[in-house]
Amino acid sequence: MKVIAVANQKGGVGKTTTAINLSAALAKMGKKVLLIDTDPQGHATIGLGISTKNKKTLAELLSYDHCPVREVIQSSYIQGLDVIPSDLSLAVAEMKLSMMGAKEFRLRTRLADLKGYDFLVIDCPPTFGTLAMNAFTFAHQVILPIQLSYFSLEGVSNFIETLNFVNKDINSIVSHNIQISGVLITFYDTRAKIAKEVLQSIERVFGNKIFHTKIPPNVRINEAQSKGQVVFDYDPSCKGAVAYEALAEEFLARSEEKR
Repeated sequence: MKVIAVANQKGGVGKTTTAINLSAALAKMGKKVLLIDTDPQGHATIGLGISTKNKKTLAELLSYDHCPVREVIQSSYIQGLDVIPSDLSLAVAEMKLSMMGAKEFRLRTRLADLKGYDFLVIDCPPTFGTLAMNAFTFAHQVILPIQLSYFSLEGVSNFIETLNFVNKDINSIVSHNIQISGVLITFYDTRAKIAKEVLQSIERVFGNKIFHTKIPPNVRINEAQSKGQVVFDYDPSCKGAVAYEALAEEFLARSEEKR
């Protein structure tokens, strides 16, 4: 079972969109996938039309030892894709976590015995707080979505420093290592000069870790999420659907090469 975090401390780069549509594409390819929403905004949950009303969520799983994992997992409308949902209650749970011992390992501990999935995909919050650290101490791979803007480039060094901290300090405790396995260019449009310059800088830093697949700006992706659907079901022929399907294929090919 591979655990992949989709993460970037900068919001608005297509992180949740990538987590949702990559998970859905893998499921449609016959893989068993669990999407874990670790963002208190719950956008991955909402984007798949999952309701948290009168349901247990990630907040309960992290807060209470007696909450069984299976009670927080919901099936999505897509065969093969399950979800551990979140909502604003996760913000309260994060405050509780801050007072617990080994708070950075809570997700890792609670899901240690989970079986039956090919991939666990974690949609991370756009911060480096307790919830993000829980994702980083559990996942071994990171997909880093980056938009071709100056501010996105500025945050890359901080992101790498955080992963280096995990690999240095956390590794000494639980023998855990996390690496950026793929960099995904989102909202891909190189007509602006700054976009071309940022792309060249990203290529210098990450080299062959950059996915060949690029995600273009596509309004159909946002429209799909507003309807609680993935883009493949909302408009399977649109540019966004084609791009995310290609990403899933490239991701699987890379996974096979590493294996």
